[in-house]
Amino acid sequence: MQSKSFTFPMVIAIMLVGIFASTLPAAEIITEKDIVEKVVQKEDFIKTADNFIILFDSSSSMKEFVNKGTKLTKYDVVKQVLTDRQKALPDLDYNAGLYIYTPFQEVYPMGPYDPAKFAMAIDSLPAEPKGRTPLPDAIREIGPVLEKLSGKTAVFVFSDGTFNELTGVKVPEVHTRELAEQHDVCFYMISSATTWQAEKRLTDMAKANACSRVIPIEAFINNPEYMTGALYTVKASAVVETTTEARIAGLRANDGLFEFNKSDIRPEFQRELDEVATFLNNNPDAYVKLVGYTCDIGSEEYNLGLSQRRADSAADYLMNRHNITPDRIVVSYYGEANPIASNDTEEGRVKNRRVEIAVGGLN
Repeated sequence: MQSKSFTFPMVIAIMLVGIFASTLPAAEIITEKDIVEKVVQKEDFIKTADNFIILFDSSSSMKEFVNKGTKLTKYDVVKQVLTDRQKALPDLDYNAGLYIYTPFQEVYPMGPYDPAKFAMAIDSLPAEPKGRTPLPDAIREIGPVLEKLSGKTAVFVFSDGTFNELTGVKVPEVHTRELAEQHDVCFYMISSATTWQAEKRLTDMAKANACSRVIPIEAFINNPEYMTGALYTVKASAVVETTTEARIAGLRANDGLFEFNKSDIRPEFQRELDEVATFLNNNPDAYVKLVGYTCDIGSEEYNLGLSQRRADSAADYLMNRHNITPDRIVVSYYGEANPIASNDTEEGRVKNRRVEIAVGGLN
């Protein structure tokens, strides 16, 4: 057996094989067969949220079929995805709540996360979607829930961006903005929108703060990291073991480093991304995860936005230069969290201003 340091190791359900190797000359294919899950211990996880809330859309708008070739509705698929994600979630002492908002109803009241009980709560969701979509009411209803929590809260809102509008009721983006001003909360809008008006609505809701964002429902279904990344990341120094039976397992790539307060792609990182693009084009089932970070100079909110711009710039390079489609790129960003070097020295801060690369999706 060999031991190698990975930037974003395989955790629970999916293989992510970007290896932290700042001294490597270039990206290179690795052929180790498996990543041994058991060596990623609880202490290797870094929580990016202390609490999570799921606002589940069980309205009639979720009856739409995923595609013409299947009889599965969006509602069926999302319920199954929640079940799968929940099984894979490490128990890191979260508080959790599960609610439907059609109308608003507690399914798992906010409290300590119990995996078995939470799984039962998902199973107890309505068998079929029905009813109207009072989205503003749902966002307003979680206000009192947030008031009782400490630490950061991730709120997953499943929505198609439509709702039953009533005179005198605040639109949902006003509620998300007000709650973000009052609480340490990030909104993840899981979008099944089918019109530009609905897409704009969800985008406006996600403008509440730097950590909130819109995630297309297809991306959420196909990539577990869109949920797990909101709740935890993994220490860059975590060591995982690999067997040496020859088989293409992924790509080992260097971190991309950035100048202070900049998000421009430097030439050496361009070359690394060129190698990643070649690998993706040669392996159509693979996808890449780009994870942005900063040093600790500046406010937490500013650094979160800067880390997003860095990850986005890498994604834009892959899409614009190499025609990698957006569905094969997962962007995450954590600001100054998860440093790989000390922020007490300039040398350490330089290493922390980075985008990590992880390649997954190979079976």
